[in-house]
Amino acid sequence: MNLSSSYADFIIETRYDQLKPDVVLQAKKLVLDLVGVSLAGYKLMEFPRLMVGYLSSLGGIPEATILRTKRKFPAVNAVLANASCAHALDMDDGHRFAASHPGTVIIPAAIASAELSNSTTKELITGVVVGYEVMIRIGMAINPSSLNRGFHATGITGPFGAVAASASIMKLSREETIGAIGLAGLQGSGLLQVNHDVEGAKVKPINPARAAQSGLLSAILAQKGAKGPLNIFEGEDGFFQAVTDDVKKELLTRDLGKEFEICNIYIKFHSACRHAHAPIDAAFDVLKNSQIDPCEIAKIQVETYPAAIRLAGITEVTTPSGARFSIPFSVALALTKKDAGADKYSDENIRDEAIQQLCRKVTLSVSEKWEKLYPDKRGATVRIIDKNNREWSAEVDLAKGEPENPAAWEEVYQKFRTNASLVLPERDVKTLGNAITNLEDFTLDRLTELL
Repeated sequence: MNLSSSYADFIIETRYDQLKPDVVLQAKKLVLDLVGVSLAGYKLMEFPRLMVGYLSSLGGIPEATILRTKRKFPAVNAVLANASCAHALDMDDGHRFAASHPGTVIIPAAIASAELSNSTTKELITGVVVGYEVMIRIGMAINPSSLNRGFHATGITGPFGAVAASASIMKLSREETIGAIGLAGLQGSGLLQVNHDVEGAKVKPINPARAAQSGLLSAILAQKGAKGPLNIFEGEDGFFQAVTDDVKKELLTRDLGKEFEICNIYIKFHSACRHAHAPIDAAFDVLKNSQIDPCEIAKIQVETYPAAIRLAGITEVTTPSGARFSIPFSVALALTKKDAGADKYSDENIRDEAIQQLCRKVTLSVSEKWEKLYPDKRGATVRIIDKNNREWSAEVDLAKGEPENPAAWEEVYQKFRTNASLVLPERDVKTLGNAITNLEDFTLDRLTELL
C-alpha cells in the first residue's frame, strides 16, 4: 500500500465514538482558541478584511459562513476568507516538530465542509482530529530539511490536513479519499520569504488560506469523480522528491490511529512568531524579578537558536505584521507594555518612540546551547543591563503553551474571551464560548450563526 491508501483507511475508519476524551477535549480547546484568534484577526488586520470583503462581494451559492458577514457563500470561498482571518495575528496554534500551524488550515476547512454536507458537530470534531493527524505527521517527516529549503510548512502540508478533515466530514469513500489526497498534493505551496520583510508578513495568511481552500476543493472534486495521482507522496516526481532531502518515513504511519499528535499542539499567548515567544517569556521573567525601569535599560542581549533569528529577526519595524516577526520589537514591547497580546502589535505602538528606542538596544546572537537543543527546545536567554551596569537575566527553554508547559482550559478560555471581545459584546462571547465548550451537544447551525 502507498501512503495515500494508508491515510485513506485511517480517515474513513476513524469515528467520534472511538476518540478518547482527552483527544475530544483537545479538539474543542483548539476550536475555541482559533475562533477567538480569527475574530481578533478580522478586527485588527487589513489583509483578512480585504479577503473577506472581496470574497463576500462575489456572492454565489449559499453553502458556508464567512466570518462576520451574516451570510453564506460558496464553501471554497468561505474557507479561503476564514483561514485568512485565522492566521493574521500569528496567534494560532502550532506543532513544534512539524514546524506548522495546523489549526488555521484545518478548522476553517472542517467547518466549511460540515456546513456543505449538513454534518453534525461530532463529525466536525472527528474531522478536525484526523486533519491534524495527517498534516502533522507529514510535517514531522519532512522537517527540518523542508524548512531549511525555504518552504512554509503550513502551506505545503496544509492541503493534506484540510483534505483529510473534509473527506472525513463529507464521508468520501476510500477510492474518493485517495483521489482527493492526490489532488491536494498538487496544490501545496508556500515560501518562507514572507517572514523576511514587512510587506511579505502582511500577506502571510495567504499560504494557510490557500492550503485550506485546496483541501476542501480537492474533496469536492473527488466526490464528483476527479482523481489525483495515486503516488502523490512517493512518486519519482512526487511531494517528497520536491520538498525535502530527507523523509523520516517511520513518523508517517507509526501508531496511526492509536496515538494522536493533536495532543502535542502548542497554544500561543503572544501575538507573534513562535520563535519570539521564549524571548518574550524570558523578558517577562526579568520584569518579575527586577522591577527594572525600561527607561534605565542600556542594553538587551538575546541569545537563541539560528532559526529564531532567521525567521523572527526583523530589526527595522514599520508595521504590526513586521513587528510580529521581530524578536527585538517583541522584547521591547513586552518590557514596555507588560503585554504582547493581539491588540498590542498596533500602529500606535509601532510609532511609540520609547518602544522603538528600546528595540534598537536589543542584540541577537546564536547560543551554542540553544542551537544544540533545537528543535527539542525552542529556548532563549535574555540579559538586561542598565545604565549603572547592573545586570539581570532569565532563560526559557519552552514557551508557555507547549505540551511540556501546557495551557489549562481556563487560560485558553481567557485568551478566547480577550480576543473575541474585540469584536463581540460580552453576552455573545459567553454564548459562543459555551457553544464550543459543549460542541458535541450543539448543532452546527447554532455555531455558525454565532460566527
